[in-house]
Amino acid sequence: MSILKITIMVMLWAVALWRLPSAIRVPRQRSLWLAFTGLALATTLAMPPISSFLDTSTHINNISVPAKHAVGIVACGAILDFVFSMARPQLVQRTRLPHLVLALAVMLLMGVLFAHVDQPTRVENFYEAYAGTPAATAYLLTFTAYLGLAMGLSTWLFLSYARHAGARSLRNGLRLLGTGTAVGVVYAVIRIAALVARQLGDGPLADEETIQHTADLVEYLAIGLIIIGNSLPAAGVLARTAADWRAGRRLRPLWTSLTEAVPDITLPTPHRHGIRVHLHRTVIEIRDASLSLMPYVSATVRDRADRAAEEAGLHGEEREAMAEALWLRAAHAAKLRGTAPVADPARGHGSALEDVDFPAEVHRLLLISAAYHSPAATAFLTAPAPESR
Repeated sequence: MSILKITIMVMLWAVALWRLPSAIRVPRQRSLWLAFTGLALATTLAMPPISSFLDTSTHINNISVPAKHAVGIVACGAILDFVFSMARPQLVQRTRLPHLVLALAVMLLMGVLFAHVDQPTRVENFYEAYAGTPAATAYLLTFTAYLGLAMGLSTWLFLSYARHAGARSLRNGLRLLGTGTAVGVVYAVIRIAALVARQLGDGPLADEETIQHTADLVEYLAIGLIIIGNSLPAAGVLARTAADWRAGRRLRPLWTSLTEAVPDITLPTPHRHGIRVHLHRTVIEIRDASLSLMPYVSATVRDRADRAAEEAGLHGEEREAMAEALWLRAAHAAKLRGTAPVADPARGHGSALEDVDFPAEVHRLLLISAAYHSPAATAFLTAPAPESR
């Protein structure tokens, strides 16, 4: 039993357990969970101790072989159901029954062929022991042809849908999934070619061991790519969640300061909300607080803030962020002093949040937050205003 085979099995069971909670909550995720659970179970049944126990406990020689293959067919069907629901949802109901009938027909045919294989004893490798006989060859060809067909169709669906996916991590994940199933097609082709060549020849091929080793490596590569491709979108979501959490934490001081001056703009916090929702609310409330504070700073102060940002040697978005941070500090202080709103408030940048690029807006507010709490903002606040001289 190779370390590589054990590693693949452990990874498959890890993915199956990881996917279980989402499969319970979201019906659409159940096909994907079933696919990985089927792959994990099929790989487990291929382990010599497990296959030996199954054969001896049932007293049926090599029954672990059709058991493993039947589970593999279920896993292939689940993969197809998942990718159809994602890439061609309008075809799911139309393709589910025909595919179920095909899978059952394949399993029935394999069962009949397996029963016709003369198996006087249990063997460690069914392929090496019986692949030269007509019934066993037909059995293996039936399973491998179904596997190749399922993997080929999955490859087409994964790669075609990847072109339309929004998030980069999802696109890359779908491409890796498509690559993995494409490698699965290569595995099927290798197996079919070897089976046909062996059947047409007088006996086992001279390089049988090399073919077996190559097929195993291709199979493990396909499974590995499928595992990685499945994990990439989740990793992308995790990375975005971490980035949202960091952004929310960095914006918190600005939010705290502004809402101190205009506490009425804050909304009640729901009992349960995600990090992304929390960041959206933080951004909205910072923007609302800025709009509420605009009447407390004059256009003259705004111009002075622009000049101060320019004199600081800043350019582009950093200069704009510094200028806004300076007049926000001034407006905040004026509001807390009880100063009456001015007649010529500063012009705002406000626009509906749905009309702006949200990541760009978060980036802009992060620049404003850093400038708002900088020594330059403190100096601007304490410096005498020109109009008061």
